[in-house]
Amino acid sequence: MQRLTPRRVVALQRTAGNRAISSAVQSIVQRVGVKEDPTSETLYNKTSPTGQARAHKYGIQASYDMARNGDSGVTVTVKIKFLSQARNTVDPNAPGSPPGTPRLGAMLDDPTEIPSGDERRAWAATTASEAVKAWAGRLTLVGEERNVFSANTKKRLPVTFNSVAVFGVDDKADNTVIIHPRTTTAGAPGHPIDAGNWYLDKGNYRGDDKVIAAHEYGHLLGIPDEYSQSNEQLNALIHQAAPGTAPSAMAALDKETVRRMVITSLRQPLKDQLAAAMPTITNAIRETRPQVKKRMSNAARSGVTSADVRSELEGQLAAGSEATLGRAIPRVVAFQTTRNFSNRAVAEEGVEAGFSAAALTKQISDAYAVALASAGTGNVAVPGLGDVSINIKSSVPATTQAGGAQAASATGVATTAVGPAASTPGLPVVTPSASLAGQISALPVTWSTAGSALETGVTSGVFAAKMASALKAAAKAAATPPPGTAPAAKIAAQRELYIRAHEMVNSAARAAATQTAAELVAKAVAPVLATSVSALQTQINTEVTRVMSTPPSGVPALGPADPNMTALVGAMKARLDADKAATKGGGRDPLGAGKAAPDQDVTYSYQGMMGSNNTRALRPDQFEPMVKQFNGNLKKMFEKPFTAEVK
Repeated sequence: MQRLTPRRVVALQRTAGNRAISSAVQSIVQRVGVKEDPTSETLYNKTSPTGQARAHKYGIQASYDMARNGDSGVTVTVKIKFLSQARNTVDPNAPGSPPGTPRLGAMLDDPTEIPSGDERRAWAATTASEAVKAWAGRLTLVGEERNVFSANTKKRLPVTFNSVAVFGVDDKADNTVIIHPRTTTAGAPGHPIDAGNWYLDKGNYRGDDKVIAAHEYGHLLGIPDEYSQSNEQLNALIHQAAPGTAPSAMAALDKETVRRMVITSLRQPLKDQLAAAMPTITNAIRETRPQVKKRMSNAARSGVTSADVRSELEGQLAAGSEATLGRAIPRVVAFQTTRNFSNRAVAEEGVEAGFSAAALTKQISDAYAVALASAGTGNVAVPGLGDVSINIKSSVPATTQAGGAQAASATGVATTAVGPAASTPGLPVVTPSASLAGQISALPVTWSTAGSALETGVTSGVFAAKMASALKAAAKAAATPPPGTAPAAKIAAQRELYIRAHEMVNSAARAAATQTAAELVAKAVAPVLATSVSALQTQINTEVTRVMSTPPSGVPALGPADPNMTALVGAMKARLDADKAATKGGGRDPLGAGKAAPDQDVTYSYQGMMGSNNTRALRPDQFEPMVKQFNGNLKKMFEKPFTAEVK
């Protein structure tokens, strides 16, 4: 058979069509070794002395074998050589570091073979095989073959990802990975997990070995990280992933960034202001103790006799007593839950404990901190890219702390939202009813009305449920005494039985009264805290919209602005703008391009496999280098360029 030159192939195609000559062109090389030039990536994953994010450069190397299996699929194989090697754990910039100390994390000496029988071998082999499972079925190359006499032939080539582990120093491999023993903790100085260093002890790194390995496997394919990105880097990433929607997506993301900068900067000033106003709040709640005690006394008197409480008491007493006392137990329980039960004393003690100034202060402060922590969090859906988290650095809230540039504005906003500090004796202060302190202080006034929080929250059913729960918790604790503690002897006399039953009833009843009182406050306060935080976010959103996107003609419709909020939003926008201007033109890898990478107040993380790794999401644009390699080396003559389809 004559050699098929391109000219003869075209002539044959015109005569017989592509289908007829497909077997003749199968001799074209169907395998290629891919080894890209070493590149780098810049991540803002370090912290500066001021709390900003600082950039650091990391190397990245794509090397793998790509084989086309006719029209049935493509196999990508990474052969990984696993070796042992130490890293430098001494910061060369630290005082007293010897001259010539290499950079923190630098590899030391030469790599050596992991000894046979070392647990790292089995771990590495397993991890390598598990790493590709998250990639299975995720990528398909889609294209078509041109036909002269018929419609083009559509083609779909599913990509199979493999990884092969080898352990010899001289073994051929696409990449080398150092496996660090269990005695070395990932995250310690000089020991970050990266594509070239894997750890048996992950330390504080989230995710299991399989998840981390799947992420690092992506680097071996040449896909860079997509977390700890600056605004400029994320903008470049958006353009890469979704050129058509990039401008509008980034503008919306900038607005959301400023919103979150503002709410984050206000969290501590708001908590500080609540602490200053707290005496006003606790005094208002504590004034209702008499009516709460009365309600609690009635609930305790009925609740303690419930079937659940008595059944729990009888069961625990039976388990802790000699069998001869079995018949006396119901009688003892009935006595201790009726004639010998002081419901008024229990109510008095429980309400005093639940309504103490210290307990109320902690309860309300903690709940407010949780409500604030949830504000301005959550991922942002970026069109064409996917979910992204906005990470506000500590340099932002530092501006509103004592001595910070925005401390006065933040205090002004916090005072308006929460209310003024409690007055000192003889100096009355007016707490605005719309403020958080004013709203919480007004809650007890409603507790005398029908259907109030007091009426629905302090009932015999609630008390009984909490008392039964307290009894079960005490029994569980008693069942697992501290090491070295001898098990309690079983009760053998009726006098002991009465004493033990009395202790159990009163202890559980006091706990139930205290918990019921605390829950009364929690249920009443929670909606007020949520509404207050929501109103604050609305105020922030309105001001951000005014500053960042409202034309002059639309400003009057937004209503009057709080000058403190205006100053705070303006300062945060200016801070973000300065960060953007300082990094403009840096692209995805500024340090790799030899450009400046100034510290940043905000970073962004894509939530997919190559970003935060919180999801297994992948995008077609991440595979463009691989697709380019396929089209340049394995695409057939009459085929159009293939594209990536990801699921």
